[in-house]
Amino acid sequence: MKVRKWMPLLAAVAVWATAEAPARAQHCGACTYPESCCSPEQHHMPRIRHRVCYETVTEERTCVRYRPVYQTVMKECRYTTYHTVKEQCVKEERKVVCKPVWETYNVVQKYTVCKPVYEQCVREQCYTVCKPVVQEYEVPVKWTTYKPVYQQHVRYCNYTTYRTCYQDYQVPVTWTTYKPVYQQHVRECRYNVPRTCVQEYQVPVYWTTSHPVYQQHVKYCNYTVQKPCVQEYQVPIHWTTYKPVYQQHVRYCNYTVQKPCYQEYQVPIHWTTCKPVYQQHVRYCNYTVYHQKVEHYQVPVRWTTCKPVYEKHEVMVPCVTHRTVVEQCEKVVKTCTTEKVWYEVPVTVRSGCWKTESYYVPGRVVTRQVREPGCWEFDECTCQSHYRCGKTVCVQEQLPGRCCTKRVWCPTEEVRMEKRCKLVPREECHVVKYNVCKTVCETVMKPHCTTTCRMIQEQHCKMVTCQRCVCVPEVKTQCIPYTTCHMVQEQHCRMEKRVKCIMVPEVKTQCIPYTTCHMVPQQHCRMETRRRCYTVPEVRTQCIPYTTCRMVQQQHCKMVTQRRCYTVNEVKVQYIPYTTCRMVAEQHCKMVPQRRCYTVPEVKTQCIPYTTCHMVPEHHCKMVKRCCTIMVPEQRVCKVPYTVCRTVTEERERVVCCKRCKMVQEEHVCQVPYTVCRKVACEQTKLVPHTICHMEPYCVTTKVCRRVPVCIPTCDPCCPSVAPVAPAAPVITGPGAAKE
Repeated sequence: MKVRKWMPLLAAVAVWATAEAPARAQHCGACTYPESCCSPEQHHMPRIRHRVCYETVTEERTCVRYRPVYQTVMKECRYTTYHTVKEQCVKEERKVVCKPVWETYNVVQKYTVCKPVYEQCVREQCYTVCKPVVQEYEVPVKWTTYKPVYQQHVRYCNYTTYRTCYQDYQVPVTWTTYKPVYQQHVRECRYNVPRTCVQEYQVPVYWTTSHPVYQQHVKYCNYTVQKPCVQEYQVPIHWTTYKPVYQQHVRYCNYTVQKPCYQEYQVPIHWTTCKPVYQQHVRYCNYTVYHQKVEHYQVPVRWTTCKPVYEKHEVMVPCVTHRTVVEQCEKVVKTCTTEKVWYEVPVTVRSGCWKTESYYVPGRVVTRQVREPGCWEFDECTCQSHYRCGKTVCVQEQLPGRCCTKRVWCPTEEVRMEKRCKLVPREECHVVKYNVCKTVCETVMKPHCTTTCRMIQEQHCKMVTCQRCVCVPEVKTQCIPYTTCHMVQEQHCRMEKRVKCIMVPEVKTQCIPYTTCHMVPQQHCRMETRRRCYTVPEVRTQCIPYTTCRMVQQQHCKMVTQRRCYTVNEVKVQYIPYTTCRMVAEQHCKMVPQRRCYTVPEVKTQCIPYTTCHMVPEHHCKMVKRCCTIMVPEQRVCKVPYTVCRTVTEERERVVCCKRCKMVQEEHVCQVPYTVCRKVACEQTKLVPHTICHMEPYCVTTKVCRRVPVCIPTCDPCCPSVAPVAPAAPVITGPGAAKE
């Protein structure tokens, strides 16, 4: 708005500048001539005429155009589908069925039964019984006894005894001892010691800093606003319906019925009767009978008895006893002991120390986009100045670095003296006293009392009367009558009438009506009013102030003091004392007294009395009474009962239960299932892709040439013609200058 207020004032200034500028150029520089060259034409103002000329001016115009933009949207679409539903129905169906009925009736049947009749009988039977009879008799018993007879004897027994004798003697004992001799030495050991030296130096550090320079601008931005508009239109909607059409049919069903037929026939019935036949027999049975006979006899019985006689004796018996004697002895014992000897050994130890070193880490390189300075360009066609921005250039800049420190391990080697210990053996000899136990044998005569027993035998004899029973066998025969019965079979047969039922199949036909259903499609259509919303673009202008920033680089440099650490090897000498040890041998000898023990044998004689005993046999006999049992046979009679079986024929009657079958017709009603199909409408919804087109505005810049009227002043015809000079156009900057 402020720019538009100042536009008339700027236009007036431009017209005034246009009128003033060519006034000097109308005389073509005649006013600057010298006065001597003046003419009447120079003192009078020329008549100025203006001529309108058209100048072609090229302008850039921005026009708004529309292009279609298609957008696919999922839209709900309702439709009706029909699916077949099967329904189970039941209908009644009547049919005649022949049902077999079984009837029970009784038939009287005669038959013959053989009935056994049992009779009890008694018969006499003789048998022999053996009766035991005891009989005594004597049996002679003989035996032998032994009588001991004792006799005294003396036996001379030579035996050897050992007498202990002792002998003393000396034994030389030699031993060696080792004496350590120590000697001191010094060893020269050279080693290097690193010495650390520090050196300072300066390093130039370069860095670049950029400080921003800000500049204010105003940008005119044209934007388009979409204005919504609503439009109604109609859409045809098609759908299909299915109409059921029913049709009646008849199905012929064949089935088979069993028809009963009765037929008479005869069946032979066989049976068997048994008739008993009796027969008498006699069996001869042989048996043995034993008669007992008792016999008496005598047996001599002999036995021996022993009577003990005791006698006491006293005998001197030599007895050897052992006595333990303790004797003290000495012996040389060598012992080996160890002594600790310390010595030093040089050991190289690796060590070191941590040192801190500083180092410079350069900054990372950053790529930045820098716009070069622009320039103003004057457009002669539009008489306007435009600012052309500079090019965007990618410049790599390095950020300032940093100083860091790190720990560095500096290894060193150091020789140290380490103390070590070794064990040196040392032998020592010393005398050890010990006790020796010896057993000494001694013979001692001790009295020994003994008791001897001798048996004196006595013979005895007596006669014993014994009995024995002797069985004498006797064979006898017995007649045993018995009756046998065997059954004689008789075959019988009779014919019996019977009725049998035969089922004859018969085919019948049944008509079953049924209905079929088929769906007839029918098309429908209706018009549905819908609304469509579209937008109409409207161009608006907005002034947007913005600030541009450009970075101005500035170079810097400073000197940084750094330290460098290095090591210098320095040789040092160390004297290490050490001791050597050598063993010096010394010989020793001493006489050790010892005692030797030995035994001397001595032969001695001992009289040993002893008694011998020998047995003298004596024979005896005596009679022993014994008993024997003799079986004496005895005749006896007993009555034995027995049973006789005979068969008696008896006729009987029985009632036999029989069955006969007859077919009875019966009407049955059965439920026959059948299926009926019908169409069920079901409304469903699905998403259908729908394309919507709306116009999207976009700006197109075109160059338009138009002719602009320009007033050009012309001189009088008497004046020389001067080339027309275009007036200076006012310079108007800004995006609104083209519109004005």
